[in-house]
Amino acid sequence: MKIMKEKRRVVKRVTKINSSKDKKIQIRNLFVLAKGHFQKWLWGSGVIVGLALIFLLPGTRETDWFKQIGLISLVILSVFVLFIYLRRFWPEFLLSRPLSLLGILIVSMAAIGKVIILLPQVPDYFIPIAFLSILVSLLFTPVLSAIITLLLVILFAVNTQNLGILPILTIGGMVGAYTASFIHQRTDLTKGGLYVGISNVLAILAVGLVGNHSLSYILTMSLWGIGSGFFSSILVMAVLPYLETYFGITTDIRLLELGNLNLPLLNRLTIEAPGTYYHTIMVASLAEAGADAIGANSLLVRIGAYYHDIGKIVRPHFFFENAGSSENNHHQKVTPNLSSVIIISHLKDGVEMAQDNRLPQVIIDIIREHHGTGLIAHFYREALLKGDKKNKELIGEENFRYPGPKPQSKEAAIVMLADSVEADFRFLPRRNIKSIETQVGKVIGNKLRDGQLDECDLTLREIAKITQAFSRTLAGVVHTRGRYPEEMLKKESKIG
Repeated sequence: MKIMKEKRRVVKRVTKINSSKDKKIQIRNLFVLAKGHFQKWLWGSGVIVGLALIFLLPGTRETDWFKQIGLISLVILSVFVLFIYLRRFWPEFLLSRPLSLLGILIVSMAAIGKVIILLPQVPDYFIPIAFLSILVSLLFTPVLSAIITLLLVILFAVNTQNLGILPILTIGGMVGAYTASFIHQRTDLTKGGLYVGISNVLAILAVGLVGNHSLSYILTMSLWGIGSGFFSSILVMAVLPYLETYFGITTDIRLLELGNLNLPLLNRLTIEAPGTYYHTIMVASLAEAGADAIGANSLLVRIGAYYHDIGKIVRPHFFFENAGSSENNHHQKVTPNLSSVIIISHLKDGVEMAQDNRLPQVIIDIIREHHGTGLIAHFYREALLKGDKKNKELIGEENFRYPGPKPQSKEAAIVMLADSVEADFRFLPRRNIKSIETQVGKVIGNKLRDGQLDECDLTLREIAKITQAFSRTLAGVVHTRGRYPEEMLKKESKIG
């Protein structure tokens, strides 16, 4: 009886503890939900108030209260439409830090436009709407840029009582959003400004002909239109680096700059760890093919692959691809446990080097996550065979696993898979299409079973597509490159 009572007491206590834990979790979830709704409300209110204050500044051409109320209604409606779009097609964006950046850009563009409207000598055609459209396109997406541009142009047209600027600013803004996708370096921004200027001239010419304006008026406004395009590009060049740094956004321009193989860090990799350098080039090709197959960010994957092993520069000869042959194996002089520590340290070294060179956080994340919590199987087996009985705690599997974290994004996961597949491919004795497909499937399957893909949002269908892309890429390598030296094929597995 006493035992039964004690059991009931324990069950009640456990139930009470679990219920209290559940309540805490529910309260935490409610807090997170409330915080998210508050952020959305605060952002929407801030943008509405900012736009309303700007457009209702003294000096507007009409002071009729009904028109002012109508303008405020348009502001509220515009922000509401933008919010609905983000909630439907980009819900995670509403809870992210760049949401505040978007609000700042919208209000700033409205302020710049308002200043130009209030200057009597400057025509409304000079409003640099392409400044906003190019920036939003570079920092976010061209579609979002087009929507915001159109909404702001409508507000400008209503505020100025000048419907003639509606087609001109719309065309200039849309051209800016479109040309941003072709900007690969910062100097290309001047070309974007030129394209916007040309489109402004054509739009002004068309509107001038429809309005039956004089040739001198059309030519004068055309000069202002060209000036608007170049002014927009100058503003973008001035603020883009600061926005990238402060808000932690990595644009394609920044990634392409980092892809220059003559940069000091990659140049050091070429000279000090040539084997690792060629390994990263191959990993980059594989990873890019895998990213293209599932619609991931292939540029980020390629650049991330270039830098994923930069930590090996610190101790290059402890990694087999730099050793040259099995006779030059530095690990024969140290214990398996110490070898494991040395191999794992290339992640920490890589992260520190990336931070010292101010690489973007997305690249640092790939460096840190590209091994996940994987097991360094070669040295673990070696430790088990040697069987250090005095220090059994050193043979624990946890001492031979990478510290993690596991890949948190599709891009980091693709680099991890490409890294493992390329390392295994180098020691594949028979290289034909069937053996490659089998080996690629085996390597990726092992990662999946080991739980290394549990924390990224790759689906099984996407993993299958990545497997096929890797197999096709490696099959192409077999047809264009000879086999590796025989002593490399005999090696059991890659170190690192």
